[in-house]
Amino acid sequence: MSISQINGYSYTNAIQKSQNRSVATTQTESSSTGQSVDGVKKYDFTNISRGELLNTVNGLIKSGQMSLDESSSLVLLMGPKIGTDGSNIDASDEKVDVFSMLQQSLAYNNYTKNTAGSIYDTKALDALTKLQGKYTGIDTRA
Repeated sequence: MSISQINGYSYTNAIQKSQNRSVATTQTESSSTGQSVDGVKKYDFTNISRGELLNTVNGLIKSGQMSLDESSSLVLLMGPKIGTDGSNIDASDEKVDVFSMLQQSLAYNNYTKNTAGSIYDTKALDALTKLQGKYTGIDTRA
């Protein structure tokens, strides 16, 4: 079946099923976009691992939904942590609240009068805010 053959009823029905469930949503291993219920995925940047954030941002850039400028402030949140000895610490499974981290970065950049940093933080916040909680599609393998 091609994408053009999928009707609005299937999409709406899947969304209604996911909204009517009282069970907690679980993350799927293949989901780089956040939560998934009955194959319907949505973005959740308040509880996302660094690895999932990396995959999600890459996908958004590739699809044209996010620009490189909007993703610039997210680069440090996606990579490994730096240990006290200068070594890289794998933190790809660590869950983070991207909004909270960007707001802290924005406050710091405003305090230090780093206008360029503030602009990029604001672009990232605006882009992620538009996507937060939005459904990304139907998993046809479910």
